[in-house]
Amino acid sequence: MSNSSAVAQQIARSLVHAGASDVVFAPGSRSAPLVYALAPLAEAGLIRAHVRVDERDAAFLALGLSRGLRARGSESAVAVVTTSGSAVANLHPAVLEASYGHLPLLALTADRPARLRGTGANQTIDDQSQVLSDVRARFDIPAGDTAEAVHRAMSDAVAAALGSRRDTVTEAAGPVQFNVQFDTPLVPTPEELDTWNSEIKGLAETRVANAEPRIKETEDIGAGNDSQTSVEVTITEGTVIVAGDAGGHSAESLRALAEVHRLPVLAEPSSPLARTAVDSKESSTSGSSEPSTVVPAHARVLSEHPELREAIRTVIVHGKPTLTRPVAALLADETVTVQCIPDAVDAFDLPVRDERTVADDGRAAGETQGAAASGLTWVRAWIDAGTPLVAAARTERSAVRSPEPGSGENPEAASARDFQATARTVTEHLAAQDITLFVASSNSVRYLSDATDIRARIHASRGLAGIDGLISTATGLSLGLGEPVVLLIGDIAMLHDIGGLLTPSAEDAGEVTIVVLNDDGGAIFSGLEHSQPHLGGFLERYFTVPHGRGFADFAAGYGWDHERVTSAEEFETTLSQIDGRRNVQARRIIEVTVPQQQ
Repeated sequence: MSNSSAVAQQIARSLVHAGASDVVFAPGSRSAPLVYALAPLAEAGLIRAHVRVDERDAAFLALGLSRGLRARGSESAVAVVTTSGSAVANLHPAVLEASYGHLPLLALTADRPARLRGTGANQTIDDQSQVLSDVRARFDIPAGDTAEAVHRAMSDAVAAALGSRRDTVTEAAGPVQFNVQFDTPLVPTPEELDTWNSEIKGLAETRVANAEPRIKETEDIGAGNDSQTSVEVTITEGTVIVAGDAGGHSAESLRALAEVHRLPVLAEPSSPLARTAVDSKESSTSGSSEPSTVVPAHARVLSEHPELREAIRTVIVHGKPTLTRPVAALLADETVTVQCIPDAVDAFDLPVRDERTVADDGRAAGETQGAAASGLTWVRAWIDAGTPLVAAARTERSAVRSPEPGSGENPEAASARDFQATARTVTEHLAAQDITLFVASSNSVRYLSDATDIRARIHASRGLAGIDGLISTATGLSLGLGEPVVLLIGDIAMLHDIGGLLTPSAEDAGEVTIVVLNDDGGAIFSGLEHSQPHLGGFLERYFTVPHGRGFADFAAGYGWDHERVTSAEEFETTLSQIDGRRNVQARRIIEVTVPQQQ
């Protein structure tokens, strides 16, 4: 057997042994040995194979798969296979998001033999194993390495990708680069392929018998540093919970802790704690029937209610809260004690060390004495502060009207204001649905800040909060979860990943409905410091960048259904026409825009 085929087949064996369920391929010749080793596993039902024509989209698809598998309780490291050269660099945006979003991703990068490095050989980077930064570990497998060495390296790679469930930074789940040098011949002989297929048949026949031990071993790999089963939480006077995106992990135990101990929850939209209405199954699991302690418009409360902000003494942090500046300032305050708890918080017991003063009747002193630093009074003060802020914002939006002729108001400014009011209403309507919602960065996720009825299961790429690869990530999320996903995205983010609309003819496209908020450019910059009057000459060309494009032609070209709506009422009608019946070909774009756009 050729060295390349032997190494590739050992990689395949090790992936199956480690419990890997999905592999994404981008076409290439140098990576061919991995195709011939892994594709037969997919044909036998041992893994799922996905193919995309572009390495960048393939990596983001793998990222979404990783998140979806975790969210449904079937976490595994998802592999993405590329050929050598610049193809590897195209993985980098998704690798960075996986690193800072704590998602297990395994980059299987094919390479030429080491003897060709530094010679100017075609598609050969001098040290390809160093191309991808911010990985948990990197491996460079020599051409023709032994089966034992390859298996040991792959086991270590999967363990590094799955990380430690206790750790929120240094040993958290993340990407790993597994660089493999393949020498010619790159294809197996007919006899070698037949032998491999026979071995796979045996693996498939024994899969049921070996399923439980294999899964248990996978859990052990991912939990190798998780010898402790509990995480102590300290509660003091003035304690709040700040919650951000947790990469698909649930947090029902933390929700129950907040409700029982009456802790205000300052949750970003994609935090699992943001949901104000949870499934009955989740409620029974948490054992809680207490009312929600989620604070409406929490960032504005932090900014506009100094009496509450200054009373904070302890912050319990879950996930990665990076959305608002008031929260960032709170976490940077050296007078506040910050406790970071694992993303996978539901995997641990949460014993509480309560340092608050407790009255004889068992109530917190804050409740008994009327102080605003603990107990029911504390949480009510936060909720009562946020509720009118949300109501006032909605009243202001409902009062928005297009200017009457001759009123002197700038029609473009009024149109932009109308659009933002519509976009917020559309966003809040989606949040209130029993759906899985993947929301883009920039304005899309910020429009959710005022939502008080959150029934959707909201996901987002908040590792680096970029706008790249979101169509592919949402598609992967749908495939990982095995359920429909609605993607809420802005026009600039949509254009960034327009290639993600392409699914090869033989591939599963998932079930994705895209709601694109098209305001013709990066409107978020108009709300930042770049919109100051003395900077006005720079804003449009260098920041908002109007493009004058709609998405009907893109939809037609890539084979998606398309509808354009100009009001929240139209949107709700259009969305209601999409029933919940499973349809693997369901790919729809609903474009929300302003009436003046053509």
